[in-house]
Amino acid sequence: MASVFGGVEGGGTHSKAVLVSGDGKILAQTEGPSTNHWLVGVDKCLETINDMVQRAKMEAGLDPNTPLCSLGMSLSGGEQKDAINKLIAQMKEMFPNLSQHYFITTDAIGAMTTASDRGGVVLISGTGSNCKLVNPDGSQIGCGGWGHMMGDEGSAFWISHLAVKTVFDARDNLVAPPHDVTRVGKAMKEYFQVSDLMGMLPHLYRNFQKSHFAGFCKKLAEGAEAGDALCQYVFTQAGRVLAKHVEAVLPAAQEPLLSGDLGLPILCEGSVWKSWELLKPGFIEVLDKVASSDKFKGRFHGYSLLVLQQSSALGGASLGARSINATITMDYPANAKVFYQHTFKIDQ
Repeated sequence: MASVFGGVEGGGTHSKAVLVSGDGKILAQTEGPSTNHWLVGVDKCLETINDMVQRAKMEAGLDPNTPLCSLGMSLSGGEQKDAINKLIAQMKEMFPNLSQHYFITTDAIGAMTTASDRGGVVLISGTGSNCKLVNPDGSQIGCGGWGHMMGDEGSAFWISHLAVKTVFDARDNLVAPPHDVTRVGKAMKEYFQVSDLMGMLPHLYRNFQKSHFAGFCKKLAEGAEAGDALCQYVFTQAGRVLAKHVEAVLPAAQEPLLSGDLGLPILCEGSVWKSWELLKPGFIEVLDKVASSDKFKGRFHGYSLLVLQQSSALGGASLGARSINATITMDYPANAKVFYQHTFKIDQ
């Protein structure tokens, strides 16, 4: 059998698996639920990965009992080395026929590896959020990725939480809301199926599910598109804080990242980016200020926002292959496309 490599994109809500040959041909793709081991636990994480990959083997017409050459996993929560080593050891023990070799990295690095071999910024805004700058020489620096208790700014969870808290604070007369809370309060009660604020407490405590709470963001996007000022406000705030992540990593950017035709390439991952037009005012405002600052004036000329056309599982597969000194042919121009370009007026 020709060499077959596996890749997994593990998100906080949804996950994907891909099988690919050395020439870059995708043999099979499957989907599954969350594989963030901090959210669902190690056993559930590994069972889901095994299920997706084994289904992919069958879809590709392969023997499920024949191990892959390698399995590269791009996982949300895949940052901590000790946890990664334990995951791999447990996977080998639980599923000996899954793969010969394993490699685990973060969702951000898997996404960047799918899009480019020259580096850039990965800015994730899905259930949670994270930001990584990868330089052409492979050096990295990050901002965020700490989970909803310590971060996740600009994510679907953060947007949902900001909107819900605005309703609570207005009810308590603790903080005056920036806009009328009527529509958000009504949408909140409908989404969470409660009749009053007290009914929200189970969703905040014993029945708390991060992905479900984050799902309220979609209702807020609908409200914003319908013209509700508070819904539009929370997305503008999310745009600002996502841009602040880029500002945080920008000092570490090497010159080639800033001087290319695209300006700074920013790969945008996660479902919140589907609402780019709502994020746009706050995002642009922050980076315009950064570009005109003494620190970056004349150096930071512009940026391009890109979106993947392939799952970051493909990047995971490529990294897994590299870990055993093999290579997968990657068609980078086909893997990502530019959906927005911005050149700063100070350069014109």
